[in-house]
Amino acid sequence: MGQPPDITDILHQLLCEHPQGISEHALITRLQQPEYGVLSEKVNFSDSLSLFQAHFYLFNQLYQLRQQLRAEQLADLAISALSIRLLPYSQGKAGLTDTDSLADYYLDWNQFEKTGTDDVNALLNDFWLRMAGQISEQERTEALSVLELPGNATQAQIRRQYRILIHRHHPDKGGDAAITQQLNNAYRKLM
Repeated sequence: MGQPPDITDILHQLLCEHPQGISEHALITRLQQPEYGVLSEKVNFSDSLSLFQAHFYLFNQLYQLRQQLRAEQLADLAISALSIRLLPYSQGKAGLTDTDSLADYYLDWNQFEKTGTDDVNALLNDFWLRMAGQISEQERTEALSVLELPGNATQAQIRRQYRILIHRHHPDKGGDAAITQQLNNAYRKLM
């Protein structure tokens, strides 16, 4: 499909009309209106691939708009699914740059082109498992491995082993911070 049409001017106009912010859903709905000529086809919110593509296109354009606004020192842009909002420009400190992995992802149009229905469904399934407090079997196995436990470990065994290993590897006790972080992540997943 190649690069999408640039709608950053339209997005900027819509965001100026909503200084309190606007949700992604409301923004997609506005972009479907005939006066904008963008997303003229109805986005099928029940089709995961169609929804992903509309979402990705919108966020690609929002992150491009944010780059433009920052480069021109006009404004900044807070971007999330629940609220997209223009913010006052804030001068950054020289030499300090944050890596924004979400911006990197959405600005890479190859991510859009290589993501198919199976990929989107896997992402959604993983999301819902996490929302329900569940993890996949592979994640459980990996987390148990970090804690040096067998696959049939109980919650009590996980808790006890975590305490032993965190005591052994904690940086305050001469241990390694990276190992401590791995232990914390594994414990969080399992509990």
